[in-house]
Amino acid sequence: MRRIFLLFLTCLLLTGCQRSGPSGLSGELQFDGKPLAGASVEIYLKADKDRSVQPFAVTTTDGDGRYRLELPPGRYFVIGKQRRTSSDGRPQMLMAECPANPLEVTTGMLEVPAFSLREMGRDGRLVADADTSLAGRVTRDGVGVAGAFVYVYTEAGVDLMGPSYGAAVETDADGRFRVALPAGEFWLAARKHLDGSRLGEPKPGDLTGSLEQNPVHLAAGQNLDLGEIRVRPVDAARYRQRQQQGRFALSDTALTGKVVDEDGAPVPGIYVFAYLDSRMVGKPTYISAPSAADGSYRLNLGRGGAYYIGARSAYGGPLEPGEWVGTYDEQPEHRIDVDTGRVVELTPLQVREVW
Repeated sequence: MRRIFLLFLTCLLLTGCQRSGPSGLSGELQFDGKPLAGASVEIYLKADKDRSVQPFAVTTTDGDGRYRLELPPGRYFVIGKQRRTSSDGRPQMLMAECPANPLEVTTGMLEVPAFSLREMGRDGRLVADADTSLAGRVTRDGVGVAGAFVYVYTEAGVDLMGPSYGAAVETDADGRFRVALPAGEFWLAARKHLDGSRLGEPKPGDLTGSLEQNPVHLAAGQNLDLGEIRVRPVDAARYRQRQQQGRFALSDTALTGKVVDEDGAPVPGIYVFAYLDSRMVGKPTYISAPSAADGSYRLNLGRGGAYYIGARSAYGGPLEPGEWVGTYDEQPEHRIDVDTGRVVELTPLQVREVW
């Protein structure tokens, strides 16, 4: 009888241990049908989240693409992300929400069905098709230009300038390039900065040019050789003229400074905006040229007054994954007061990448 009682007590203890074990989520992330190591797994408490909201919990997949997160009982939404460089040197942003969302955690570890991340193109289209590409050669006076960048745009309305390109590739020692793309219509431009940077407005001495036969129509499965993209030095006189016109017009009233990331490193290719409205919505009143390789910028203002300052890697439309965004945070409401005829240097303006 005593043995039966001890056996019964042991079973109760084991059952109690099982009930008091950890609860949470575990699963696997994939890409192209293979386990994805080093990806970020973010847990949110609601589906319709703003991208500025911090996740409830975060972990990273192991070498087998597996993750495990201990969580209290509740209802959760799982998102997988990874930023990396592709085999052809192109930056990739991978992301997907778990198709099984929302996930109910009660007791014990819930195994989440494995799901695959997908590449996020800026316009949702620049995910390369199999065996589909554009190739060519960047030249100056018939000689190949090594270390130039070829930018692929999906619309001509951006003047083939700025960071809104969908793909970019660097030329080899002979000036040649090849870029994998989906089927579609594309505009190509090429630039080489003397300082070796990839982003920023071309300045006198830099090389710039565009494909004469723009736009290019590329069919699925087609590998098209475009021939030459001819570049030439930026003309100093035309550069000064452009700086004195339009949104980049020089003024004796201005804001200057540097754009940096969360680690304090300079971020090139960022536009700095000035608004008259503290809500900072709609079209900005003034806009800077893209920040230089060292993160520096000059935001020319038409007159003195109170301005509300923001920054973004593109202008127009809603924020997209992979964009950089920030605000001037030294004063409430991101405000700065400027006297007419004065150039004010701001503290570093920090931006972050949004997903």
